[in-house]
Formats: sequence, C-alpha cells, structure tokens
Amino acid sequence: MPPSELTYSKVWVRLHWGFSISYPTASKEKRATLLPPPTTLVGALSYGKFRGFDVSGDMKGSPAISILDRVKVASARLEGQATYVEDIVRNVVSYFQKPERRADRKYTYNVVPTGKVYSPGSLLKLVYVTTFPEDELRRLSWSITRLGVKEGLVSVEDVEVGRAEVVKGRVRTGYYFKASIPHLMGDAVYVDFWEGGLVWGHEAELVRYVIPMKQVPLRSSELEVEAQEAYKVGDEYVVLS
Repeated sequence: MPPSELTYSKVWVRLHWGFSISYPTASKEKRATLLPPPTTLVGALSYGKFRGFDVSGDMKGSPAISILDRVKVASARLEGQATYVEDIVRNVVSYFQKPERRADRKYTYNVVPTGKVYSPGSLLKLVYVTTFPEDELRRLSWSITRLGVKEGLVSVEDVEVGRAEVVKGRVRTGYYFKASIPHLMGDAVYVDFWEGGLVWGHEAELVRYVIPMKQVPLRSSELEVEAQEAYKVGDEYVVLS
C-alpha cells in the first residue's frame, strides 16, 4: 500500500482496573511496563481476527505475527493518571528450577513481586498506523477486549479511523517512540520495550524507547521530536523514525 493510503485508528479504551505486562526476561522478579508496548498492542488488535486461537497455524507462536508487518506504528498514552505498584503474588516457579527439582512439590510455588499499573476506570488512548483498509481496521479496533494478561480487561469507548499523512521534521508527540530518534529533553521515562519473540525459540530483542510521561503520579506529557518519518493522525503525531 502506498504511503498515501496508510490508515490510522485511535482507540479509546477504558481500563477495568489497569494492566500488567511483564518483560519477556522476567522470572523471580516480574517488573512490568508503564504502558503496553507495541507487541502487546499488535496482539490486542489481532484478537478480532484470531478470537479463540492462542497459537499460530503452525503451532510455533502467537497468531499476531501474521499482522505484524501490516502495522507500521503502534503506540499509547494515558488520558488520566495511574500508579505503578508491585504486588506479592503466588506463582508457579517450577520451570525455573533444576530438572531434578521440578517434580518436587515444595519447589512448585513461590512468591513473586509482580508489577502492575493501577488506574481503575481511566482512559488509555491507543494509536495504530497500518496498511489495513479503513473498514477492517475499524472492526479490529472495536474488537479489542484486553491488554496483556487475560485479566487486563478493557472496554472500547470510541474509535476514530482515517488516512495517515506522512510528515518529516520537528513534531510534538505524546506517544512513545524509539530513543535513537533525536528529541528535546522534557518530562520523559526511558524504558526497554522489545521486538520479536512472537515465535517459539526466537528471543525478543530489547529496544530503548522514550515515553513522554510524568512519574508521580503517572500521567502522559509531550515532547518535541526531530522525525525522519512521522504520521499525522487526526490532530496528533506518532513517530516511526
């Protein structure tokens, strides 16, 4: 699809309680991301296409991988305020044990600090730039039901769909972007998200991102970015490179 035919959707989702999205390398200490990363957002968008399927047709990974190359940008921002906490949760840890311990029940469970972002009833705005036709993108956007773990339920409040306009130069954005892109300093959090890891046996690669955000409490802000490629989505901008 030519750049002039790229589509975007903005999806306003209401959090039931918040969300908990752990890093792929997390084991005994499951810290969580402050916002859903791009891979989680692509997975959420794919639900309307693969409802009822937990793995791809070849049984090697997430079915979301089949739409990954159709999503140019996936990003998010808080519309309200949130708090990051780590709850003590009783988790299965047997798969982290030595092989000779795994059958021993006393090594099956342990307590694991688990990161969560709490913001009951708040709105989170998701943005996608894709090669999907507008009608299909609208249907997939309305089909989003959760972010991350199955308990991370959301309700879609509204969806805006349109044509994404490619732009270059200095833009102001409230959505996260890769830290390698030149940007002015401001209220921001630097985090590691990841790319890949959707296929069994293939490790995810950590990628540094910038989240325009104030930390206490968590609330989104904006930063100026010198973009090589960005997209105007309605009256806002998201940055690719």
